Amino acid sequence: MPIKEFTFEPGLVRDFIEIGRKIYRGDGNWIPPMRSDLARQLWPDFPFYRKDGNHHRKFIATSGGKVCGRIAAMVNSELKTRDGEQIGTLGFFECINDYHAALDLISTSLQWLNQEMGISHVWGPINFDIWHGYRFMTKGFDQDLFYGEPYNKPYYPDFFERSGFKTIYSWDSLELQGRENMERAMRRGSKRYDHLRDNGYRFESFNRWRFSRDFRKLYTLVSDIFVGFPGFTSISFDEFLQLYPGMRLAMKSELITFVYNEEGEIAGFTAAFPDLAEAVRAAHSRKGPVSLLRFLKTRRRADRISFHLGGITREEISRGSGLGRAGFYYTLNQALVLGFEKIMLTMRLVGNPSRSLPGPDAPKPQREYALFGLSR
Repeated sequence: MPIKEFTFEPGLVRDFIEIGRKIYRGDGNWIPPMRSDLARQLWPDFPFYRKDGNHHRKFIATSGGKVCGRIAAMVNSELKTRDGEQIGTLGFFECINDYHAALDLISTSLQWLNQEMGISHVWGPINFDIWHGYRFMTKGFDQDLFYGEPYNKPYYPDFFERSGFKTIYSWDSLELQGRENMERAMRRGSKRYDHLRDNGYRFESFNRWRFSRDFRKLYTLVSDIFVGFPGFTSISFDEFLQLYPGMRLAMKSELITFVYNEEGEIAGFTAAFPDLAEAVRAAHSRKGPVSLLRFLKTRRRADRISFHLGGITREEISRGSGLGRAGFYYTLNQALVLGFEKIMLTMRLVGNPSRSLPGPDAPKPQREYALFGLSR
């Protein structure tokens, strides 16, 4: 099947974007990316392309003169194995339900990574890095997507596995519905929260009136705490800021919490957001006054919280204070105070101790995801 290789050619970039929209046309569960945001990621001024040691190639497959699939092969110079070997990535994968087309795309991109870049370890899907979208959904296609959730055609993981990839990391998401279920899940952390608070710990909400200060504080914490997380690479504060361009509109400050120990040192954080899936769909993946009004009108109807992030500093972990349980309790309680009785515990890494926070009576996860790897 004919494969076109390119970097920034305008016409091919346009085809690269449009095949994704074509594949999901009519799929009511899909949350389309903002056209301008996706286009920005594919042009030379995007930060990834300006970093020394980074490389990439884009590929599109055609059948009967029409584009039927796409993929990008990338080299992020910071992404390495524990032994220091460079890891290549495959991302932006979209394809019609045709394994031969998918195989040609995957094989061609692997060949470029191996022969041109000398890379034998490849992970996917990853768009540049774990900050910009990665992982395939493997279970939960019948669920209502939350904003930021990986979503793909159900046959994509099979295409990668048939091409030699194997799962190297797995995640899941768990939805709790109803006040009773949320209260049951948070019960284990109530006493720990009271104990820490009585011993001088402070739980402080994000201050939207000092947005720049607190957003930089969040960036510093995330950048420090998640070192060692699978696929972690550093990004600048400006890049981090670009990941959340509409955060002022999306956030409820009561759901983003910084925790300080009795000595006034920052010990951890939690970050949850109203689920904006329907609001983003209502904006029709466009920016502008009309789309903004649609977004704001629909945002007010959000009835579910997505608990996206939480972390504890290494110093606090060494104390064994139980801050994880306390922070989990505090965030769920804040959601209930605000009137939310549905919460998504999102993207929990299988094997991470935090998955035990909802307790043994929690329902089974309704969604699963995987990152795949291949070594030659």
